[in-house]
Amino acid sequence: MTNDMTHKQEQYDIVIVGAGVGGICAALAAARLRRSVLLLEEMAEIGGTGVHSAVSLICAFRDNNGRPINNGIHRELFPQAYTHGKGLFEVEETVPTYDEKQLKASYQALLEAEPGITVRTGHKVTGVESKDGSIVSLSAESVNGETSRVGGRVFLDATADGNLSALAGAECQMGREEDGKMQTATVTFKMVGFDPAKLFNPRITTWGGIHSLRKELTVYYQQMKEAGGTNNPRPSVLCFPYPDGRGILFNSTAVTNIDPTDAESVSAGMREGTEQAVQLAEAVKRHPAFAQAQVEFIAPKLGVREGRRVVGDYMLTADDCLSGRAFDDMVAACAYSLDIHDPLGGGAKLVKIGGPGYYHIPYRSLIAKGWTNLLLSSRCISGSHEAHSSYRVMSGVSAIGEASGTAAALALWRNAGDVRDVPAAQIRYVLQAGGQFVEGRVEKVSLKQPPAEPGIKR
Repeated sequence: MTNDMTHKQEQYDIVIVGAGVGGICAALAAARLRRSVLLLEEMAEIGGTGVHSAVSLICAFRDNNGRPINNGIHRELFPQAYTHGKGLFEVEETVPTYDEKQLKASYQALLEAEPGITVRTGHKVTGVESKDGSIVSLSAESVNGETSRVGGRVFLDATADGNLSALAGAECQMGREEDGKMQTATVTFKMVGFDPAKLFNPRITTWGGIHSLRKELTVYYQQMKEAGGTNNPRPSVLCFPYPDGRGILFNSTAVTNIDPTDAESVSAGMREGTEQAVQLAEAVKRHPAFAQAQVEFIAPKLGVREGRRVVGDYMLTADDCLSGRAFDDMVAACAYSLDIHDPLGGGAKLVKIGGPGYYHIPYRSLIAKGWTNLLLSSRCISGSHEAHSSYRVMSGVSAIGEASGTAAALALWRNAGDVRDVPAAQIRYVLQAGGQFVEGRVEKVSLKQPPAEPGIKR
């Protein structure tokens, strides 16, 4: 990984906007196929929601029989999760969680191992040049106010909220169909210094222990609500243990009416969510086990669950998810429930995936409608409000990112004029070779080094 900033105008094979799990997995997949990649990130550091708005939990990635349906790069990021039983939520089974600092270190190490990836943080994309449904170049502004222009052959929107696609003029949707409202946002926080011996079930790293802890803490939280001591609309406490059992991550605040595309709305939401976090920590400290506990940190970024959804060649629906639908152009899979946090501020409603316990994500949902070289590489893929509530988590997004990065690289290997010309069977072949779970026919790909295009960094 390099951080060369000496050139103001550069050309890459693939340009990826957004360095969360989707963008990082896409960059790794493309670079491992020997393509030059520029990874642009607006924040000062990489990591996205999983690092800067951590929730600790590694969301479901197994089918009904405990078989992993998200492997590949996801396994490289969270190897410990694959040793924690079958993911069936049994009482004594270990809760699969992660430490955000370790995740960030894993991201950094994997990116640094790929010389074909250039990472540029603190850079916001401000303009898109396009011609005949194809993006030609992007303008990006640094925190110092310097503007640079970068060209590419394939562009990936790995922003959580479809920012690149919207800037290019692609069709987008937001919120639920009836009123445009989106899921609540959250400010998470970590508490340490508690005494597990004073809990009814001190084994908080197990599902039985963490469920017991939530019930105990909810008593104190509800007492605070009844006394008017908090404006948090959630009905109960949601929290997860850190892998070492010494920390608890609280994912239990709820801020309504947040528009993630409006900076003022996000800032106001962060203030309200932080206030709720402080109030909740006060309630938690009334429990004897937490009397001496401290808040180690409050997340620096508002945890936004929903933003723009880019309209693609196919829109994934709730029916597709709940029925465990299979697609001929499958390139990724997801096993996480539909998980809709009530836009009006109530609790979350989880609905399990039917059939085998997972569904396919088709390649068509990763292609922005009307664009020849714009792929979607994050939760902004083409799907409904309900479907989005499932694949928005890191297990699903990592698979989406790996698939889109692979597709982008194959489009260049094939010298395709349109990303639609890449057969899903070839994408699956490469994904399978990298250890990813795929289903359907595979078509062998010969990756002989093609001649470099003029001006392309290799």
